[in-house]
Amino acid sequence: MRLLAWKDGNVIEASQLRLEHPYVMQRIHTLGHKAYNVAQHVELLREGSMTLFGFASRCGAADAQRIIDKLLEVSRVSPSLSTPVVMRIDSTGDLSFEVETPLYNSGICLRAKRLMGEYIKMSHPEVNCQTSLTLAMDAMAESMVKWHGGDTPIWVDADNNVISLPWRPIFAIYNNQIYTPAELNTVVYTSVIKAIKRLELDLNIRAIPADSLQRMDEVFIADIMAVTSLSAIQKSRLLSVVTSRIVDRMEPK
Repeated sequence: MRLLAWKDGNVIEASQLRLEHPYVMQRIHTLGHKAYNVAQHVELLREGSMTLFGFASRCGAADAQRIIDKLLEVSRVSPSLSTPVVMRIDSTGDLSFEVETPLYNSGICLRAKRLMGEYIKMSHPEVNCQTSLTLAMDAMAESMVKWHGGDTPIWVDADNNVISLPWRPIFAIYNNQIYTPAELNTVVYTSVIKAIKRLELDLNIRAIPADSLQRMDEVFIADIMAVTSLSAIQKSRLLSVVTSRIVDRMEPK
């Protein structure tokens, strides 16, 4: 298998891809050499590009699907593994795609390693897609929480309410009731909500004070490739029973 990228109509080694300007991005889940929710990913990328750079990519869903299909084919990625493909557009208008390392699973899964969450003060993101800036903020947040003995950051705002990131929404469970701080227009959020509805569980969209998470039964964070169930928040132990049921109903499988 070779990790490859596409830029300016050329296929290159991913290691040769140079990202020299600010960009917006979407990480797309592929399985069986099929890219999922491409149209929604492209629309979110266009919206983010318009908000930050003042223009939108002319690449449509069919174009993106064709490029992704070609990259997966020539990369010789195993169709039995979930493989993320990153689509980016930078401030100069350059469009690129990059095949990332496949995961050792097929479809949405519950990560084997459970992490301990730690609060960190941050601000709400400006757009519904990741950017070169939010990636740097994520890395900084992870470094800070590990310094304090945690594993993964839980973003909270100035009012000490939990922030649900568009590309990393957070959900809390108490007495089989599901809570999340905000309704989001992203692929990963929609995937979780569909699974919750399939299980006929009640969803409550409301502000979540950070301190209340320690009284929840379960807390999980989703991303486009998998779900992370938190093992604890500031030494308050958490379960992963309902979370497992939700993951079992998430797509792709």
